[in-house]
Amino acid sequence: MQDPHILFSPVEGWQNAMLRNQANMNVGSAPQFTPTQIRDLYDHRNEEEWLYDQIVKSGLQQNYNINVSGGSENTTYMVSASYYNQESNFQGSFGMERYNFRSNLSTEYGRFKLTSLMAYNRRKDRTVAGGTGNTIINSSRVPSYYYYKFMEGDKYLVNDIVGDDNPLALLQDGGYEKKDEDNFIGSMNLDFKIIDGLKATGLVGLDLTQHHRYRRDKKVPLYSSADLENPVLYMHSNTMTEDYNEKRYTLSTQFLLDFNRTFNSVHNVNALFGVSNESYTKQASRIAWEYTDEDLGLPTTDESVQNKDNKNSNNDTDQTSITSIFGRVGYNYMDRYYGDVSFRYDGSSKFAKDQRWGFFPSFSAGWRLSEEAFMDTYKSNIGDLKLRASYGVLGNQNVDNYSYQTVYQMNNNGYVFNGISVPGTSYTDGNAFLTWEKSANFNIGADATFLNGNLFLSVDYFDKKTSNILLTPEVSSIYGGSAAKENAGEMKNRGWEVTINYKLNSGDFHHNFNFNISDSKNKVTDFGGKERIDQNDQLYKLIREGEPLGSYFGYKTDGLFQSYDEIANSSLPVGASVQPGDVKYVDQNEDGVIDEKDRVILGNAFPRYTFGFTYNMTWKGFDLNVMLQGVGKRSMYLRGELIEPFHSNYSYCIYEHQLDFWTPTNPDARWPRLVAPGSSSSTNNWGMAGSDIYLLNAAYLRVKNIQIGYTLPKALTQKFGVQKLRVSVNTENPLTFTKNSFIDPESSEFGSDMGGIGGIGANSGRNYPTLTYYGFGLDIEF
Repeated sequence: MQDPHILFSPVEGWQNAMLRNQANMNVGSAPQFTPTQIRDLYDHRNEEEWLYDQIVKSGLQQNYNINVSGGSENTTYMVSASYYNQESNFQGSFGMERYNFRSNLSTEYGRFKLTSLMAYNRRKDRTVAGGTGNTIINSSRVPSYYYYKFMEGDKYLVNDIVGDDNPLALLQDGGYEKKDEDNFIGSMNLDFKIIDGLKATGLVGLDLTQHHRYRRDKKVPLYSSADLENPVLYMHSNTMTEDYNEKRYTLSTQFLLDFNRTFNSVHNVNALFGVSNESYTKQASRIAWEYTDEDLGLPTTDESVQNKDNKNSNNDTDQTSITSIFGRVGYNYMDRYYGDVSFRYDGSSKFAKDQRWGFFPSFSAGWRLSEEAFMDTYKSNIGDLKLRASYGVLGNQNVDNYSYQTVYQMNNNGYVFNGISVPGTSYTDGNAFLTWEKSANFNIGADATFLNGNLFLSVDYFDKKTSNILLTPEVSSIYGGSAAKENAGEMKNRGWEVTINYKLNSGDFHHNFNFNISDSKNKVTDFGGKERIDQNDQLYKLIREGEPLGSYFGYKTDGLFQSYDEIANSSLPVGASVQPGDVKYVDQNEDGVIDEKDRVILGNAFPRYTFGFTYNMTWKGFDLNVMLQGVGKRSMYLRGELIEPFHSNYSYCIYEHQLDFWTPTNPDARWPRLVAPGSSSSTNNWGMAGSDIYLLNAAYLRVKNIQIGYTLPKALTQKFGVQKLRVSVNTENPLTFTKNSFIDPESSEFGSDMGGIGGIGANSGRNYPTLTYYGFGLDIEF
């Protein structure tokens, strides 16, 4: 069972109304609610239900697996099948099913060995039409006292806040998307033993995916609470039916020569040489009709028209290919000295012909000191000790396909000419000199054991230099198109990692403790002497030499103004009108005014001191597994309604975590005083783009998983023909410890949770609820 855990909560309805009045009156505006309305909300507070709570639910998850294996002296096989079912955590009949089938077969005949792998996966999804992108925000920013306006009987209602939207109607009757996807992975591998220690291998593989999506947008009548007979408008202004098909396949071929032989029992030599190719093709087509028949979903009406984004497979085809030549030579002497040299020579179709190939070498060496004669005493009394080092270069081809070519796009409504909308053309510049991004990695480390091998310690230090970084330069909006990516910039990343593992046995108790911690820092070392600032709403990110990539950039706050005398003797933003309780900013250059010259680097989103801990224990038939993880230091930039009460006049809530705001009797508050959006104080407090008022401490410790199991005695289960029978219960994400409990600390603008530069609602924390999982498991072996 997956339980959606909403991390923030609105205040009660009467309190929300009272605080909105306070926000208005603090800036000289009239109150929005009368005392009678607030009293009525107070008297009916037990009837309120927040819409966000109404649109989510617990979802049942089921997972079944069966595995059969066996064979003879020359042939082995394994066959497995599984079924997975996951209910959606949104209201409505949504969810996902997945079927898996896999088989491995290996057979030997003389010098030949044939290995085949086949895997088939079928996935079926049913989701809400058009996705749930705005469902969470449109339900969470509405106060709980509007609960009765959303549904009464079988009618969906609108109100003066949501307007033309109703998330509950969207989920339950607004339509659906049915997706089915078939994936086949197959490979054939033939080994031929040429001589002792030398074999040749040929491999051919196919990864084929067929994806289909059928979507129907349905019109749902929405009513005003004042008139339950006549609909005011419809959810989805028109009915639409879409059929989308996509096929993706990757063909892989590979030939290897593999040598591994030991000479005179002390010299082990291994070598590998190979060539490979991986070719990818995607084809897609889309047919969508608008204003289709409301019952049949077919284009049977006179108003039916094709959607402007329809496309055939020629319009949506991608093809890429990468060919590689690679090799490796390794040597070790009596498991005491180790050496390895390898290379890759890769050619990618993503780059122009003259820039296609990149050479990437690597080297590694190891020395097991504990095998030396002068270390006999150390080995006998302490344990093993090994030193190792490596250096290698890796390539990155992560750019859009055909980025070396200038691409033109046709736009149906490009511009207006003589009062008529006409098509136009835009373009994206290509760069024929675009080539591989390269990362040079140096690593040095040591492995050691102590206490008769029960304590293991591993320590690593790494230094990574990335050059020819693939970036898109900023250009003026009057340029008329998008600039081509460039190999521009260089950065370094340095860090360390420590792993400790300890085994403790005491009678029937067997314990294993594992702890790891790592840290890294990066900085831009070359950006052509320039700097770049990216903005999305209140978020500013900076690329500057000597600083971490994408550093948060903006104004540093200096607490809250406590008196008019303090305001009179402080620097203020140009044109600002502030009062006690408003935000005070640091005048970095001490010129008497707060402006863009006072912006500084405030931090970055890269985690520091990432750690994990696992504990495993067995006692007779019982077993216990615990996993913890966390980050010791990290900044998170969060904007929007989770920070600013009544955000920008399109959020109408204040949440419980925002109640620590400034008043004359609460001068040490976390947040500034309550003010109405759009006021001069609101501009000062929340409108100073990049201000560190939006910067949060995202360090956390999370109990990721706890599992308890019991294996019945074999003497008992064998009576029923069962070799092993184990039952277990487990939970995931049951506890999280963090300073800001209203936002998942694992949210990041580097993923899909918070958006980032260019994302919709970037860094607004409009995440899917954190899921807490409770499960029961049964394992049987025959």
